[in-house]
Amino acid sequence: MARVQQGRRGRLLASTSILTAFTLLATILFTVYIPETKGYFNFGEVGVYISAIILPPAWAAFAGGVGSALADVVLGYYVYAPATLVIKGLEAFTASLLARRLKHVKMGRAQGLILTILVPAPLALLGAIYYVGPAEIYLVTSAVAAEVTAALWLVVAAIMAVFLLHLNLRGLARPQLAAALAAGGIVMVLGYFTYEQFILGFAALAEVPFNIMQVLVGMSVALAVEHRLRGLSFE
Repeated sequence: MARVQQGRRGRLLASTSILTAFTLLATILFTVYIPETKGYFNFGEVGVYISAIILPPAWAAFAGGVGSALADVVLGYYVYAPATLVIKGLEAFTASLLARRLKHVKMGRAQGLILTILVPAPLALLGAIYYVGPAEIYLVTSAVAAEVTAALWLVVAAIMAVFLLHLNLRGLARPQLAAALAAGGIVMVLGYFTYEQFILGFAALAEVPFNIMQVLVGMSVALAVEHRLRGLSFE
């Protein structure tokens, strides 16, 4: 029994280390900045949510919080790093805890069909409103000029809706997981709003749509790959 527990702990340590690094890389390797709106997003939320899917709550909190905070340091956003450590850690903890608590809650096919609308539709709407215009796409430190259009967001949302519908019809989409990830996203959005508004003194309300957008992007990718990760999950 002791050998089994040691083996599990070793796998947890290895998985947490890998997912911490993955969250860091997902945040810094590919970022998009739109000067006209000062909107900026990355795929760091993907690392946070995949950590929540695979790891138990406390371990997910470490991977999501530490990986994201290290990304802030690497990208030069030092003022955000302490808050990110706490906020992203709580986000991952909440999503992981609820994903496991809601796992056995019965939800029918109808909830899965609703999922195909509730995630892609806001993704298209917020993208078309807040992320349209000339953009700078960064691959680590190399910038490439691009143009982001409303049509692009509609195409992305349509592809995601079709894929989620496909997963749902095959019984692979889990509305329970979507609810857990959304709850984690709410923690993140409220956490940064509180930090920016009351600690940094920023007009934090303007950042809320961008943070919601990152949640939707992270949820979309995590939901799309979750069925491939089930065998790696620690209960």
